[in-house]
Order: sequence, then C-alpha cells, then structure tokens
Amino acid sequence: MKRIIVGVVSIGLLIFFGCSVSSQKTSFDILIKRGTVYDGSAREPYVADIGIIADKITAIGDLSDAETKKIIDARGLIVTPGFIDVHNHSDLVFLFSGNKRYLSLIIPAWKGNYNYLTQGVTTIVTGLCGGGYADVNDWLGLVGFIKFGTNVCHLIPYGMIRGKLFGQDQPRTLTGDQLDALKKSVEKEMRNGAFGISVGLEYAPDCFTTTDELVEIAKVVNKYGGIYDAHIRDNTGTIHENGQPGVLLAIEETIEIGRRAKIPVHISHIQLNLPWDDVKAEEMCDLIEKARLEEVDITADQHPYDVGFGILSYRLPSEFKTAVGVKDKYKTPEGRTLIKGAIEKVFIFLGPEKIMITSCPANEKYENMTIKDIAAMEKKDPADVYVDLVCMDSAPYALFSEISDKANRGNMPHSYVFTASDGYTVFEPSKSPHPRFFGCFPRKIRKYVLEERLMNLNDAIRSMTSLPAEKFKIKGRGRIAEGNYADIAVIDLNKFTDHATYTDRGRYSEGLSYLLVNGVLSIENGKITGKRGGRPLRLDRIQ
Repeated sequence: MKRIIVGVVSIGLLIFFGCSVSSQKTSFDILIKRGTVYDGSAREPYVADIGIIADKITAIGDLSDAETKKIIDARGLIVTPGFIDVHNHSDLVFLFSGNKRYLSLIIPAWKGNYNYLTQGVTTIVTGLCGGGYADVNDWLGLVGFIKFGTNVCHLIPYGMIRGKLFGQDQPRTLTGDQLDALKKSVEKEMRNGAFGISVGLEYAPDCFTTTDELVEIAKVVNKYGGIYDAHIRDNTGTIHENGQPGVLLAIEETIEIGRRAKIPVHISHIQLNLPWDDVKAEEMCDLIEKARLEEVDITADQHPYDVGFGILSYRLPSEFKTAVGVKDKYKTPEGRTLIKGAIEKVFIFLGPEKIMITSCPANEKYENMTIKDIAAMEKKDPADVYVDLVCMDSAPYALFSEISDKANRGNMPHSYVFTASDGYTVFEPSKSPHPRFFGCFPRKIRKYVLEERLMNLNDAIRSMTSLPAEKFKIKGRGRIAEGNYADIAVIDLNKFTDHATYTDRGRYSEGLSYLLVNGVLSIENGKITGKRGGRPLRLDRIQ
C-alpha cells in the first residue's frame, strides 16, 4: 500500500512540476517581431522573430508566445546585422584633437558616432592608411572610457610607428637594427589586441618602405593571426617604366606580400584614380581572382563615390611629403619651385578645377573653393596657389574629382569587395569633409542595389556584415544567429537613403528605424536615443 501511495504522489509531483515548467514563458529584454531577416549569410531572407537578452541574440523563429520588456514591430521592414565599416579614421579625430579630445565627453555626436549610427553601422575598424593611434591600449582605453557609440577594432598604423622612430628623414632601406626595432613595436601592439596592420603607401612615411620591409613586418603580424591592410602604392593608370599601369603593379605588390608572408591581405578603397589610361576594372579583378585561386587570401573594400578626399600634398612625389604636408626643406624659394613643377605635371590630368579645399584653418575663406576659384580670386597662377597652400604648417585637406565611376561599378558586385566609408566621426555636421561620412552605406543600397540593380540586396548586405567580419576575425558579429551579439539594424527600405552631397556634406541619412549595438537601442523610431552600446574589441579576446 505504501508503494502505491508513493507512486501516486511521485506521479502527481511529476505532473505538477512538468506543467509548471512547460507553462513558463521565455522572457526577453527586446523582441523584434516579424521582420524580413537578411541574416548575413547567403540564405534567402525569411520572416522571423528575434529575441534578445542583455547583449546577445538568444532565439530566432516564431516567438509569438514569448514575454518581453520591449517589442519592436518590424513588419514590412528588413532586419540585418549591424553594418561593419572596415575603413574608418575616427581615431585620427581624437588623436589630432590633443587634450580637446575629452570634449567628446560632453559633445553627444562626437562620442556617439551619430553619422555612422544613422547609416546602420555598429562596428568600425580604425588605424587605417598607416595613420592613427600607434598605441592600441591608449586608443581602445579612450573608446571604453567615453563609451563610444559603435564598437571599435584597431589596426596598427605602420606609418605612425615608422614616423616616431625616424622622423622626417625616413630611410628607404633599413638596417637590421632598424627593422628589429619596428618588428618589436609591431609585436607589442599585436599582443595588445590589434586586428592587424595598415599601411598608406601613397603617404609619408609609408611611401618610403620597400616590399621586402613590408613582408618582414607582415610575418610578425601573421604570427598573431592579424591581417595586412594596404592603401596601395598607386591607384592610378600612370604607366611605369615596365609598361604597366601603377594600380595593377600596386595590386601585384599586395598579392606578393600576402604570398611571401603567408598572411591574409586586404586592399583599402580599391579604385582607379586619374589618369585612368584605359585601365579596366576587369584587369584589377583578374589579378585578385587569379591570386585567390592560388590560395592568397586577398579582399578589398570601396566606397560608392567618384570623388576622393585627402591631404592636399598626397598627389606629390614621395620625396616631397610628410604626414602633414611637405618637408621643410621644400618650403624655401628653390623648394617651392620644385613643388610647382611637380604639381603642374599633375594638373595635366587632374586640373585645378578638380581640387576643392574642404578645410583650411589658416584661411577659412578658401574652404569649399577649388584651386582654380582661389587662383581667380587672388589673381595668381593655380600652381602658385597650390604651392602656397601645401607649404602651410599643416596642409589643407581637399576633395579630388579623380575616381573612375566605371571602375567602381565594375569592382562593386564581387563578393571579395566589401563596403567601407573611409570617413570618421563628425561632431559638427557642417564640418563634414565628404558626403561618404554620412551616407556611404545607404547610398550603396539605394543607388546601386534598389535603383540601378547593379547587385542584389543580399549580396550588398553581406558586403557590409558577415564577409568583413569573417575576414577581419571579428567574432560574434556580422550575422544574425543565436549566441551572437545583438548588433542589429531594422531598416525601412522604402525610405533608406543618403542625403549628404558634395556641397552639403553633413546631412544625416534616413530610413533606419531601429539600431541595436550590443543590445542597446541607439536608434528608435528613426531617432537617435543618445544611448551608447559600443565597446573596444580586441583580436582573439572575449569581447
């Protein structure tokens, strides 16, 4: 009899607890309901709910019975991973601001990175083109301290390290001791969590490097699983002594570094600049595709604009250049004559009407004027105006109307070409130097996907999410998947568009309904909330 009673009680308890467990509903912090999910993979889009607890995606599917603190109604909207901008210079803004960088604590747009949040960007990669914070801990420590709006990964800016060691008199060929000193500095920063190294081979001091030097440095980076990211040595169709266009030779150099150092390589803002000399995108892509077939891990990125931006001195030959303009020895009357002769050769294909000054602190009246316009106003020869400007203590920055739109279109649809802005955080929209800082990602989707159908939407989204995350080894991001971080964009495709133009460069994009960064709702109902969820990220560390 006791056994029967015990058995009945046991069954009763089992039924009770079983019912109790099954009646418990999953509870989320945020539930995104019935959006069309482009999850970052090659999979076709699908309608689903997405459940988020704290900073993670914890469930995907039919979650209609779940409880939640907040519902995002995504019906009629698309849901994507947060975009990843693999070419961003936001660290330079802080670095060049000196002690003023702490104003970012009280300027919401600066610390919030609003011009990127409104594009759907949740992660940026900094330290590009060889410039930026040479000390990984200094930069990422600041990112964490101010609670930046987006996640930040950092590459070692090789030019900053080389510049600190050798100053203005940069050696072209290094001694063994000099190379060892550079390797030691690079190794230290890789141990601190850098995702790789970047070079800006059209800028000083990186323009003084040899291929052999870069191979040796890349080998150190590869030991720690990082990548080699190059602003290549020449983006133009200029024919060199061997009869080859410069841009093709520069791509070949990148491939050679990847092959010899056995390191993943990446070409920043792949483009064809004046003089184009009939170079075709197919020729550029053929080199990349052949290398990929030979197991060289090579990719690239681009922005969807045909106007570039950079320091005014960048089109001068390397012997003239420093990181902030030209060498002091060329600011003499004799040196200025040499600069004038050099820029007159450039003006043959990139005329003074194609160069617009965007920032000139020493003489703000020149801002938004072309070299040709300034020359007419000052009644001077355009080459003399250029020399006057470039010899300032800190050379102005400018827009260069030089990029081949045809080549951009030819490169864009390939799966190995990601999307990147080549911009930085802007705390005063009126000071934006280029529309790509505010509109890069929406422009690609609106103009080249939805309007011109140059590529399909899923491929465009992958170029902004999973593909760069995989290449740069940004763990737990770039895909909507259970267990990944809740970096998520909810987009109204009917409204998603850029508004920034070359004359009104600081206009925010629209059409982003919601944006989560590590589960923090940074944009809600199309409005910036002021809540910041960004984190400093380090290679191969818990993030």
